[in-house]
Amino acid sequence: MGDEDIKETTAKGALVDEADVEEADGFEAELQRTLRETEQAVLDVGVLAEDPDLTRSWVRAREIVEGFKPVPFFIWRLSHFVLGKPAHIGEVSQGLVFGLRRLLFAAASDQALGAGDKVNNVRKALNILKSDVIAAVAVIHAICRRLSNKPHERIWKPILEDAILRARLGLELGRCSDSFGGGRGMLAGFSGRAGLVVLIATSEIEEARKALEMLATGAQIRDVGRAVFSCDPLQVSAMMLSAAGCGRDAAFGTVSYGTESVAEDIDNEEQLRWFAAFSIIEQLRVNALSDVPQQLWDALEIGTGDQERLAEVAKKTLRRGHGWGWLLG
Repeated sequence: MGDEDIKETTAKGALVDEADVEEADGFEAELQRTLRETEQAVLDVGVLAEDPDLTRSWVRAREIVEGFKPVPFFIWRLSHFVLGKPAHIGEVSQGLVFGLRRLLFAAASDQALGAGDKVNNVRKALNILKSDVIAAVAVIHAICRRLSNKPHERIWKPILEDAILRARLGLELGRCSDSFGGGRGMLAGFSGRAGLVVLIATSEIEEARKALEMLATGAQIRDVGRAVFSCDPLQVSAMMLSAAGCGRDAAFGTVSYGTESVAEDIDNEEQLRWFAAFSIIEQLRVNALSDVPQQLWDALEIGTGDQERLAEVAKKTLRRGHGWGWLLG
């Protein structure tokens, strides 16, 4: 089922019925607590604690995500249940996807995620889609919806498109790794650019224009973030993963890439898997898989045959585009 077909089936209303789902009392306070704990845990890492500039930038990233509020409670609940436990994927029930019916149908009808044919039954959609993919789709779509009424769209929209393309690459990578999965792969890929999108979308116009000027000259997004917004976009991505219920290991894996840590220094296997996925997707995006260290493939238990197939699928995806316009909100 094509992107246009999905748009037609969802034209009568939004893909998510947030008005039908009550927000939990105290969720905002819980979100703030989670983000502060994530910030403190990151700053407890020795190399980070010694750098006052990094300390300030993590505070800045936390404040931005607190204000942005990436996902509502019912999507946080879904994501936390499915992805919150390391190396585990919780099984989604119909009760967990209340309010997500049309989004489920769009995902289940999608060529890459689901059946490729029109699906309009919740039970059938749940049978087609893997639970981790459902959670990832819900989180990414929620963030895109939050962005939909933000200013400077002309500047951040192309970057969001790139984030979705990376999520598409992450899906293929994650499917090659039983210990990680396609859903976590999607989120790892999306995180590569989502933080920068949020920074631009929540900034003043002068900052947004300065970021665009730097990007146009080929500046690295880390340098853009630090120069214009006083934090690394990957710090914002890490905080959003934590705020979305994906677990602290997801944030730590992203942090490890952002601070140029070596894989041997990462605290546990789940953090290493996130670090490996993020790193490999970055190389997939620029068609440079030969630069991926073997230890990262080993972390995801991806053999040579799957690596070769992944490279071919990635080339096709980069040529054709993500095909997920419906996911943009």
